[in-house]
Amino acid sequence: MNMQRIAISELSEQVRLFLAQVRAGEGIVIEDESGRSQYGIIPYSEATTSERAYAWKKLEVLQQKVGQAMTQAGVTEADIEKALLQVD
Repeated sequence: MNMQRIAISELSEQVRLFLAQVRAGEGIVIEDESGRSQYGIIPYSEATTSERAYAWKKLEVLQQKVGQAMTQAGVTEADIEKALLQVD
């Protein structure tokens, strides 16, 4: 899926006012006349510096656990890659 990026300043005032209705933690689903979802608008909020640091620490712990489990099971990264390629 290709995503087109548009600066908010390039949008019309009407579109900016519409998007301003979207609240953090919520979104907007636009439906057709039959009630079928056609578009979804979800606000993007960037993680704070402390949130990113916390996530990296959690990932490091997870990587250590996975590495230990792989060692105990006698499995290598090459084994995992080979298994993933066979899933097609």
